[in-house]
Amino acid sequence: MAQVGGFAGLPPFSPSTAFASSLLGTQNDGQNRSLFLDTVDIGRLYIAVNVVIFPPVPRFSPPSHTSITNGVSKDTPNGINGHGEDENRRPRTPTQFDIFLRGLDEIGFGSPKLSDTNISVFTLIFPKTSGHVIRDDFLQLRLQDSPIPVIRIYHRLRVLHYHNGIREADFNADQCIGSLVKNAGGIIQWGEVSSYSAISQLQRYRAKITQELIYRFNGVSMLSPTPIESKTVALIRGRPNLMTGGPVYAAAKALGLKLVIIDEPGHWLEADTEENRNIREAFLTTDMTEDDTVVDRIIASIKSYDHPIHGIFTLSDNFFVAVAKVAETLGLPCGPVSAFETAVDKYKSRMLQDSPGHTARVTSVAELEALLAAPKDGSIPFFTPKFPVIVKPTKGWSSECVSKVRKPRHLARAVEKATARHGSAAVIEPFFDGPEIDVNFVLLDGEILFCEIADEPPCEADSAKAKVSDTFSPVALTLPSSLPEDEQEMVRDTLHKILLKIGFTTGIFHLEARVVNSKAEYCIGPGFEMLTLKHKDRMPTEKAECKLIEINARPPGYRVSVPSRHTYGVDYFAVRMLAAVDDKERLREVAKPFGHVESPSYRTPGAQYWSRLVYIPVPKDGIVKWKEHEELGLISPSEDLKLRRPDLAEHIVLAVDYYKDGDKVIKFTDGARTYLGHILVKHTYDRDEAITIGNEVLQEYFVNIHDG
Repeated sequence: MAQVGGFAGLPPFSPSTAFASSLLGTQNDGQNRSLFLDTVDIGRLYIAVNVVIFPPVPRFSPPSHTSITNGVSKDTPNGINGHGEDENRRPRTPTQFDIFLRGLDEIGFGSPKLSDTNISVFTLIFPKTSGHVIRDDFLQLRLQDSPIPVIRIYHRLRVLHYHNGIREADFNADQCIGSLVKNAGGIIQWGEVSSYSAISQLQRYRAKITQELIYRFNGVSMLSPTPIESKTVALIRGRPNLMTGGPVYAAAKALGLKLVIIDEPGHWLEADTEENRNIREAFLTTDMTEDDTVVDRIIASIKSYDHPIHGIFTLSDNFFVAVAKVAETLGLPCGPVSAFETAVDKYKSRMLQDSPGHTARVTSVAELEALLAAPKDGSIPFFTPKFPVIVKPTKGWSSECVSKVRKPRHLARAVEKATARHGSAAVIEPFFDGPEIDVNFVLLDGEILFCEIADEPPCEADSAKAKVSDTFSPVALTLPSSLPEDEQEMVRDTLHKILLKIGFTTGIFHLEARVVNSKAEYCIGPGFEMLTLKHKDRMPTEKAECKLIEINARPPGYRVSVPSRHTYGVDYFAVRMLAAVDDKERLREVAKPFGHVESPSYRTPGAQYWSRLVYIPVPKDGIVKWKEHEELGLISPSEDLKLRRPDLAEHIVLAVDYYKDGDKVIKFTDGARTYLGHILVKHTYDRDEAITIGNEVLQEYFVNIHDG
């Protein structure tokens, strides 16, 4: 343990509060607190200084004029009386503990909560290199869901500002702890340690902190060696509400990007309120009617703005092509228009892997009937569907109006449903039997910076007995995937080549696919489903293939982006905006996942735990009625769940209720299931346990829906 500021490492001691007074090289403050420091190397980019503060050693006769709160006298914030004297009114030099508290207060941390009975542990983080701050919530993002309890995180570096790094050689015995606090990039206060712990336990605790920081920082820099220009990015179509837009706005703020919203008059972000000004720099009111001149209207709005706009993006699927055309016209960073045209058209994207005769595009039932009646003599293109087939709108999202058709007589009904949505044509394609997956790519100039695969368990339309009315609305998502590693490699390679083929090279891309001839299958039982290897007698004889379902040239939806951020530490909305302004250096940094290794739980490296995202479907049409708690008043269904089942609550990362008491809900919206909310659960060591907990959470989520 390195010596810092005159304080050496801990010697062996007896497990009692009295050991504090026998520490080598420590000082007691006016309250008999002892403090020591040690430095730790956190990979190639950071040095950490651990600050360990012991509880006060009881005095024989504490002074009557001083009241101690949280271990600090009420007279002054640093434990010295108003005259800079001790209890006998003799001049006293401030201790390192006094200076530490004063330093925290001066940098804005405030007064920490210190235990009068337990050991308090802080870690000061120092970047080794100098540079400009990449984002100002780095520590909060990288320490989310830490298995070591965190009391407080203070990231004191402001985005875009310059910060001087520090070398280990810069630490010396004459350095004051106040100087360390002043120069730290951030400060973490960890959960307390019992003062009755053995020295070995405290040492293991500090070693665990060090290892966790190494995993979480994983070569990700807080600082950019080159200056970061302040830029403005325009979001075409603001999000419908703060819940779905919150992660976008928070990422823009953390990155120091000025956000301009371009949307219809009457959008909730249009009003010039303090709350809205805190979210966006400006709102450009624009007619967003989807017609042939919408591109011109968006361009006119951008040109009318008094300040330069350096990039544009959208999270609305039906505006991808329009935004690409705007970017092309204005010379702003974006993928080619042709790539977006292929991605948004499910017929064009299906034909990237299909052969003639297996997939068709029709605009009406009449066109379908004519196609099926066409001669099969080769004089014209023919279509011979092999049932079951999938029928869906060529333009659509969220599994809206997607049907699985098992019998020819039901085909017309499915086509009618699909063509009625968005006024688009319908695509009829093969149903690929195999595990369904979500695959997210972060690309930079064609290189894969990050790729994750998640498993989607079977939904109601996956059943062999599925009806046309059954939907493909998802029921859950499990991260990371448990597909065999060779199949995951095949999936990454196949889908990466497809993205490059159509022209996508930089950004975040959310793809859905199925693995045909997989060695894995879902074992379905009452209340559970597990993706497991097939029995050796049922192993496929043909090679596994990845069949693309759709390409979304954006981050996954609000719900699905949540588990990725928590499980891997990758912020997809930050990636999307940095790509929009062509900030490649910062994009590369924010795309780096955690460094947790797969052993002992056999997770994909980079995932800090197994996670299960559970969707809560609306059971029937009606009015939501929250539960009345005798002490708390009205509480949401998720809060009620956590109060009733604390054993489940300890595994819940977050729970979001979409509807409030008195809101009206309907079972289906635009041909897809409506959800009451979502809940993300975790388990560090066991994937099956994460799934089991998720299923139990679903069963324990109760909500009253009154007819209305």
